[in-house]
Amino acid sequence: MATTMMKKSEETYSSAMELAAKFEDNFVELASTLSKLKALDPKAFAEFRKLSGVGNRKAYYLVKIADVFHPLKVPKPTMKALGWTKCMMLSDHINSKNKDKLLKFALDHTVKEIEAFVKGGDVANNAHSVLMYFNEQDYSELTDALVAHGAKRSGRGLVNKEEALISLLNSLKGKTKK
Repeated sequence: MATTMMKKSEETYSSAMELAAKFEDNFVELASTLSKLKALDPKAFAEFRKLSGVGNRKAYYLVKIADVFHPLKVPKPTMKALGWTKCMMLSDHINSKNKDKLLKFALDHTVKEIEAFVKGGDVANNAHSVLMYFNEQDYSELTDALVAHGAKRSGRGLVNKEEALISLLNSLKGKTKK
């Protein structure tokens, strides 16, 4: 019996490592495999997190996705169409009663819009996303300026950064928010 469990654990671990190599294409299968691995052999799950390149946080997110979406019988193509980030965003909110409504909304909206929707806030239908890269010093100066204008530090990032950026811009133009 122990030998069978060990073999099953090794097979699951090996499968997880293979799936992790092409994460974006395989996140649904990887999520399910990691959920099994975590239940079957927590030590192997810990080793996977160290050696796979997926990382701790993402590995746990994937387990959560599998544990939430599998019982709801969300089709794999739907999950793939959403992507792992949207699935993660929905995992704290989706249930059998709101599943269809949330999935339909999520397929047609951005992560930011989904975040507002599940919190009951307004969904901006014309929001734009901006991706920028900074060196360490410039990023530090940017985050300090955003915090000075209302952003809050949260983990390794900031919350309310959009509002803080607008406040910063308005202060540079000599405007105040009404």
